[in-house]
Amino acid sequence: MIKGLALDNWNGRKHFVTSSIEHPSVLKICAWLEKYGLRVTCLPVDSTGRVRPEDLEKEITDHTFLVSIMTANNETGSLQPIADLVRVAHRRGVLFHTDAVQAVGKIPADVEALGIDFLTLSGHKFHGPKGVGALYIRKGIELVPLVEGGGQEGGLRAGTENTVGIAGVGKAAELAGERLADMNQRVRVLRDRLWEGIRRLFPAAKLNGHPEARLPNTLNVSLPGIRGEAMVLALDQKGVLLSSGSACRAGSPKPSHALLNMGLSEEEAHCALRLSLGTANTEAQIDKTLERMEEVIRESIMTVRFVPCR
Repeated sequence: MIKGLALDNWNGRKHFVTSSIEHPSVLKICAWLEKYGLRVTCLPVDSTGRVRPEDLEKEITDHTFLVSIMTANNETGSLQPIADLVRVAHRRGVLFHTDAVQAVGKIPADVEALGIDFLTLSGHKFHGPKGVGALYIRKGIELVPLVEGGGQEGGLRAGTENTVGIAGVGKAAELAGERLADMNQRVRVLRDRLWEGIRRLFPAAKLNGHPEARLPNTLNVSLPGIRGEAMVLALDQKGVLLSSGSACRAGSPKPSHALLNMGLSEEEAHCALRLSLGTANTEAQIDKTLERMEEVIRESIMTVRFVPCR
């Protein structure tokens, strides 16, 4: 979508604005845009991982063709002030896209209320089939297709549609909508129960992300003195599945760019854990997770299993 809009504005506006904590699916396009002579601005975020509307106001110009800011960060769950950012962009006549992959299915996503021009989502994030997503385009906006040759997808992408996958995403979205109340009430309580338990075990634990404006199911914490990778491996052996970063960064030795841009040191970022909950989780599972974490701590003291964060 970003490339298609850039191509449509090739001889006009040549400035793209995004944030420093976006998913690689957006940040890697930035390198492509710059390769072909377009200018890219990556807005900073505050210590909670949120873009400040006044920063967008300063950077947007008459040459800006698009602003793209994710709805929710895929590592910390921090929510962006999308409606405020959209107003800034629209005052300057600039289109706005939001990557809502992490948010759809966890919080309400009303394109009319937010005022956005484009929204992207992926079915696997709300239990739909993998490899199938959706792009919302506000009526009246034209994109240059990246794949020519057929009239499929409204002329935007040639090739036979995955009808079964599309139907699957539609049904998954319907079911996710029915689960929203549970996600934003019961799951939120479970997330907070988990955080309080971790703070009892690790009094120095630090919450990464906004304390209030965040997804109801996502918890990102740094545990000083313990490498996240080590905790992930130790808990995996006890049947508890979590991660030390986003799934898209699995296997990467580099610390999270999102956490670094929020002001964490490399050591603090290496000590981070991401815990994601769902509507199938229970209080008993949260308590069991905390028990397993306590066991790992006790065992690590005896076996010196962990590589400490310096």
